[in-house]
Amino acid sequence: MNKTWDLSKLYADFGSVFQHDIELLKELTKKYNEAVGKTSQDVVSYLENVFHVAEEIEILTYKLYSYPSLVQATDVNNQQSAKALAVISDILNTMVVAGVRFCRYVKKVNVAEVVKQSSFLSEYEFNLQTIKQEALHLLSEKEEELYANLKPLASGSWSDLQSLATANLEIAYREQKLTLSEVRNLAYDQDPLVRKDAYYAELAAYKGVENFVALGLSNIKREVNIITKLTKFKSPLDHSLYVCHMSKKSLNALLGAIEDKKGIFAKYLKEKAKFLGYKGGLPFYEMFAPVGKVSKTYSYEEASDLVCQAYASFSPKLGAFGRKAFDNSWIDVLPHPGKVGGAFCSNIPPLNESRVLTNFTGSLSDCLTLAHELGHAYHGEIIAQNKPLNWDYPMQLAETASIFCETITNNYLLSKIDSPEEKLHILESQIQDATQVIVDILSRYKFEQSVIALGNAPASAQELKDLMLKAQKESYLDGLDHDLLHPYMWLCKGHYYSAGFNFYNFPYAFGLLYAQGLYANYLTGKEEFVQKYDKMLYATTHKTAENVALEMGVDITDKKFWLSSLKQIENTINEVVKLFHELRKK
Repeated sequence: MNKTWDLSKLYADFGSVFQHDIELLKELTKKYNEAVGKTSQDVVSYLENVFHVAEEIEILTYKLYSYPSLVQATDVNNQQSAKALAVISDILNTMVVAGVRFCRYVKKVNVAEVVKQSSFLSEYEFNLQTIKQEALHLLSEKEEELYANLKPLASGSWSDLQSLATANLEIAYREQKLTLSEVRNLAYDQDPLVRKDAYYAELAAYKGVENFVALGLSNIKREVNIITKLTKFKSPLDHSLYVCHMSKKSLNALLGAIEDKKGIFAKYLKEKAKFLGYKGGLPFYEMFAPVGKVSKTYSYEEASDLVCQAYASFSPKLGAFGRKAFDNSWIDVLPHPGKVGGAFCSNIPPLNESRVLTNFTGSLSDCLTLAHELGHAYHGEIIAQNKPLNWDYPMQLAETASIFCETITNNYLLSKIDSPEEKLHILESQIQDATQVIVDILSRYKFEQSVIALGNAPASAQELKDLMLKAQKESYLDGLDHDLLHPYMWLCKGHYYSAGFNFYNFPYAFGLLYAQGLYANYLTGKEEFVQKYDKMLYATTHKTAENVALEMGVDITDKKFWLSSLKQIENTINEVVKLFHELRKK
């Protein structure tokens, strides 16, 4: 089984075929600019012409952009991919002025009337309504063009700097030189001294890069504040909610429920500390300490079998999909120097495929990461059936599909065991993840609020560390040892470093809790749910988050829904605490 992904269906290299498509993209962008200029036609014909060209560009851009971005993910120092991404960006920027003009044209269109006259445009009704809203936040044509050209050199460069700094960071661990991914994976090691030493080695390594990465983060958020004001959004958060097609009411219901229930996670962390022999809160470096009986580590082949079997327990269709991804080299598996940390999935709808990056070391957590990322890939397969301009979906609904598949896999594992020690290991791993996705995400949300609230003032590394520690204390309460937190969580998480999407944190909490609620519904009527589930995923590209949820009979503006999902997690926490007590007596 291959452990590197196959990109050949995109391009073999940056040679003649890739360059041919670059030239084709240039031609299509000219065609788009010309189509936008032909406003003398009747409204329906005009819109159809522009959307047809936009479809062609979308298909080609997905292929062209995917290849260098995936190459660079496994080799951050690859200059060909960096140059190719810059070239693509420059070509697409030639459409900015025309795009502004088109937005302003659509602002005056009666969408309800237009879609009645064209079956083609009826499939893009949501897009047209979104464009009308976008028109309210546009700069002038020249300003939009200028910002599009300068952004890659401003916030884009600061983001690249953070990626380079972390991907190339050499960490002195004992007598070895390790990558950041390798050191952070040691947090899951069986040996408590390994976990502790890795934590201190990681923190020490950040000191060498903290000042210039802090400058990068500070300048990105300063740029965000300036653009937010110019585009007449109330705040960067309001812009992110706009991008997510989600209301502030839904977010407040979600965050309010988390604030109400964060104490249950503090209870769990203190009980884990006691189980491991600590007094008071848990040291940060012990959050991922394995407990219970760890029966094994997994080979990649065993992990693939586990995921496929778990997927098949939900539906034969999902099981077959998982096997297809593993058998057709969609996944780049192992960590190595120059490869980005963490994991992600990149949908490639023109191929009706995806590519998944992981940094697999054989832990149960790594198996669940595979299940999570392939959940994104399954979502990609469903939305590929949409029209090309309906291939994108918002972050929080993306996380729903992935976390749902992770939940399936976790519960499949639980169904196969009887031993209290093994049960504790799996359940506690599940709560580890939930703590990250809910409580740590809450701390990241609070931290980002604080950095943005600085306005246009630069922030030093020390200020960012202080803000992070404050956010962690407010979120984890007394569950963690306040003298052993992680002041650099802003440095190692790439989500902070995008000017285009801020608060890339609450989507994870949304995804987990929405998936928990959906899973409870699945248990009450499996056959009907499986059919509705695919329809819901299909709708994620062309409905608001609230209307997508209504497809499953869920009201996400109601705090009670989120509290009911948290109640399920609380029940699992109580089960874990009970097992802590039982096994401590032995």
